[in-house]
Amino acid sequence: MYKIIGADQKEYGPITADQLRQWISEGRVNAQSRVQPAGATEWKSMAELPEFAAILPRPAPPLPMHAGHMPAPSSGGTNQMALWAMITGIFFLLCCQILAPISIVLGAVALSQLKHHPERSGTGYAIAGIVLGVLALLMVVTALVLLISNPSVFQNFQNALPQ
Repeated sequence: MYKIIGADQKEYGPITADQLRQWISEGRVNAQSRVQPAGATEWKSMAELPEFAAILPRPAPPLPMHAGHMPAPSSGGTNQMALWAMITGIFFLLCCQILAPISIVLGAVALSQLKHHPERSGTGYAIAGIVLGVLALLMVVTALVLLISNPSVFQNFQNALPQ
């Protein structure tokens, strides 16, 4: 006869060995389930009892490691919006500075998402997108200030262009 502590942390029994074997086959008891044989004073795991060890399901083998690296978590990965913030930041800095607020917004939204999903990576990408967007925006503002404060700069630029 045995007593057992169920998943609900309640004590059940006494039950027979046959009843316990049936519970194992039904998945109601596993190797970590706590059990106390009749006459014993301490609780043991099912895996510690040789009469049940052979019929307990075997645990799944650990995932293989590749070249000494831990496998990446399945729910992790890089936040795609953070990656796009950086890509657009680079593009807007080099080409279309006037669209820089897009990379700033993408980076800010990505940082917000990453705050709620810390298992994901991409914080550096998001910050890079914001910084590049701010730099591109500063280039636009600087150009506008120069043109407004000194209109001859624009006239000299037009004169320098081939006709």
